[in-house]
Amino acid sequence: MSNQNNTLDKILHYELRPWLPQNSMDDVFASKFRSLKEYTPQLPLQFEIDFYRPFNNKTKYYSRLILNSVKADFEKLYYTIDEDRNENLIRYYLNDTLNKRIKTRLKDLGILIKVKDYVLTYINPKNTSYQLDQDHKSNTFIMQFLKLAYMQLYLEVQEAFIDWVDDVLITEDFYTQLLNEPIPEKLPIKKLQVIEAVPEPNKKPKPKQTSKPIQFNSFTYKQYNTSPHKLGDLWDSLKLNNFISADTPLATFKKVFSSTEINTPVVWTGNISELYYFVKRIHGDLKLVEGLKQKQWEVTCICFVDENGEPFDRSKFRSLKRPKLTGDKIDNIVNLLK
Repeated sequence: MSNQNNTLDKILHYELRPWLPQNSMDDVFASKFRSLKEYTPQLPLQFEIDFYRPFNNKTKYYSRLILNSVKADFEKLYYTIDEDRNENLIRYYLNDTLNKRIKTRLKDLGILIKVKDYVLTYINPKNTSYQLDQDHKSNTFIMQFLKLAYMQLYLEVQEAFIDWVDDVLITEDFYTQLLNEPIPEKLPIKKLQVIEAVPEPNKKPKPKQTSKPIQFNSFTYKQYNTSPHKLGDLWDSLKLNNFISADTPLATFKKVFSSTEINTPVVWTGNISELYYFVKRIHGDLKLVEGLKQKQWEVTCICFVDENGEPFDRSKFRSLKRPKLTGDKIDNIVNLLK
């Protein structure tokens, strides 16, 4: 990074020095400024310069040139270091950039500003008592702005790799340690405030509206995976009490309570009132199976057929009541699922 091809260094020591004869005419910078586009970095900067507005073509051109160089220099250094993240290389680059280059340039600038009398009072727009030639005023603006650019570049690099910086500087330190200038009442470089947006509370997505109602394949016994033996007891008891066909396979019966699709319905050999009450107890009263959103009778007709193998009429379930003769027996059987 400490090379003579850097734009900031060219302005301080080489061919871009603003007091050189070839850089003294304001008019030549009008077209230069128009053709010099503002550099948009990929990395956001953490600091910004708070300085007077440029007042002619020359100061406009140099201001943009200097800011572009700060952005490009920082970006180049960051990606160079970040490429391998080797601690020894990081410390080498930081020492080369911060200590060898920028600190040295700021010391040189401090001396030059005093020698050439490039003091801030000459460019203060509120101060009208100084009658200076415009070229000196422009050069004062540029060199004062260059001073702030070196400071900003130092702070950007330091902030990005703060864990490897042994001697952290703040803005005031540049004046007391490197420039030998009094600290200004209003610091010309400030750290940008990052405003963190308060995240909106997570909202549960609304269920998609569909024209088709939710489809249920069968009942879902809540203890299907933890207590499958209870379904075996229920199967035995329903067969013994002649509520389901005696030749019903256990696998076929258990599938009725598995939430999966039914290929072979269970033959209900009891009457429709007994089936109604059985479902009412496991679904509505005791909630031994998952809720079916008022679809329990549709599911009942999917899972059970009458003793002739015919499907039940769903509309008839709603008018049925607890069977007087077998209600207690069904209660005892259902309790096996608890």
